[in-house]
Order: sequence, then structure tokens, then C-alpha cells
Amino acid sequence: MIHRIYGNEYLKNAFGAMMTSGRLPHGFIIHGEKGMGKKTAAHYMAKTLLCEKGGTAPCDDCRSCRNIDKVIHPDLIVPECSGKLMTYSVETIRNVCSDAIVAPNNGSRKVYFFPDADNILVPAQNALLKLIEEPPPFAYFIFTAKSKDTFLTTIISRVVSLGVSACSNDECLEALAERGVEPEKAQEAVKAFGGNIGMCINWLEDESLQKIVMLTKNAANSIINRDEYGLLVTLSSDIIRERNSAGVFFEMLGRVIRDAAVLQINPSASCIGCCPDEAKKLSTRLRTSTADNMQKFIAKASGDIAANVNAQLVMTGLCGDIMSCKLR
Repeated sequence: MIHRIYGNEYLKNAFGAMMTSGRLPHGFIIHGEKGMGKKTAAHYMAKTLLCEKGGTAPCDDCRSCRNIDKVIHPDLIVPECSGKLMTYSVETIRNVCSDAIVAPNNGSRKVYFFPDADNILVPAQNALLKLIEEPPPFAYFIFTAKSKDTFLTTIISRVVSLGVSACSNDECLEALAERGVEPEKAQEAVKAFGGNIGMCINWLEDESLQKIVMLTKNAANSIINRDEYGLLVTLSSDIIRERNSAGVFFEMLGRVIRDAAVLQINPSASCIGCCPDEAKKLSTRLRTSTADNMQKFIAKASGDIAANVNAQLVMTGLCGDIMSCKLR
């Protein structure tokens, strides 16, 4: 069963209006930050397109809807990713192009779903372009990515782009309660990630993410207190030596800096980072130029780690760079 879509009323209403009008595009890009429900929205749309009742939302009762819930629907095709980047290869796209002209197995439509298309390469997009420009009348294509700018402008111009956004904290708590999460734990998760349901769920299930959140809080407090040794100890943690974990940490720390800069201008603004309390404290001491410099230092460190530069050297350099930034 596809989970209910919380928030994102614009996306649901826009898609419903397209279904009602009969002027339905054959391609969609659903974009937004990780955890915002891009895949849930994509499955909702695919399920609606293939539903035997033909409404503006899936009925969840017909054979088609049940088969999608069981992941056995023959006309919902999810191409495989491959290679070091785990992306869609030119060969895979060519196979999609060949298959797309074949009539559906059941019903009058078939849907190709490309989740996590963030790394899709230009040659693969070029191979896909003609199919997107002149699709068979029964074929539909749904892509999810963090940003629609991942795609060529020629593809963007031929599809409808729909953004997803965080739901309210209350909606997020409701979603977590639906999954059986205890209220106290749910409150903890929402404090860290606000209305980002996916990240709240990841935090509840992933112990390493919980540790990275704690390291982010430690780093923020060390910056606030001008505790260079404490920051160095935090940045030296084995948990964030690995490339992917380091990337998550850098992204989270960058959001805390962003929140602090925004709160300095608008104290009532919503935070997007995992440490709203620390961001509020930092906002009282942060200069705009200092926030910009810290973001640049974090971005450089993230790039160095991605390029396999020695992690200890990167973290030591980042500590020195951040501590060189003066607070009020």
C-alpha cells in the first residue's frame, strides 16, 4: 500500500486537474530535497494513471492498484541503474526506447518510473530525448531528482516539473504515528528534521544518522562557544571519515549555518536544519559575511572528501578555517 501523501496539496491538485482536463502530459519531473516524498508522489501518480477506475486518484481497490502495491504490475516499469554512479546508462535508455513502443500488457497505459535520476548523464538524456519529444500515446514517464536542473533544458521543456515540499510538523507527527512510532520518539525526530517525513523515518531507523545529527550539534556548539579543541574532536570522529557519512555531516552543518543566517534577518523563520536551538544561538553572533565564508569552507571540505583527499587533513583544515571566522 502506498502511504498517504502528506502536504503537497499543490502537486496533488495540479495532477488531479490534468487528469480531469484530459490534457495530460506524457512526462513528469518530481523534484525536491531528500525525504520530502518524491517517490511516494511518483507512485501515487503512476497508480492513478494505471488505475482501472480512471479517476483523479487511485482507487486502491482494483486489480491494477493491488498489483502496484504488490510490485507486480507489468505496465509499471522501473529501469535498472548500473555503473559506479548507479545511474541510467545509454544502453538502459535504448532498451526503454525499444520497449516503449510495445503496447501495454493490461489496460491502456504503461508508465516508466526513473527514481533517483540525479546522476543521469547527458548521453543517456540525449538517447531519451526523441522518446520524450514524440512518445507513444500510451507511454508515460516519471522522473524524481533533487533538482530539475539535473536534466537538459530540452527535456525540461517537454515535461511538467512538480516540486515537493515539507509538510507541517503536525502532519509529520501524524504520518509517524500512522507507522506506529511512539509520540516521544516522533517529537524528537520532528525537532531534528521538521516536516521532512522521510528524514524523520531515516533518523528513527538509522543509528549512524542519529550519531551524525549529534556530531552536527556538537560542532555547532563548539562554533558558538569558540571551542577549537571541541570542534577538532568532533571533526575527528571515525563516524564521518567515510565519504558518504562525511557528505551527510557537511550538508547538515551547512544547513545549521544557513538557518542561523536566515534567523538573523527573520527570527520567526522556519529552520531546515537538524539543530534549530543551536541555529538560534548562533544567529545572535553571526555576521552575514562570516556565514558565507563558513559555507564556502564546508563546501570545499565536502569536495575534497569526495575527491578522496585524506580525511584527517581535510577535517583539520576545516576546523582551522571555521575558527578563523570571527563572530560578534
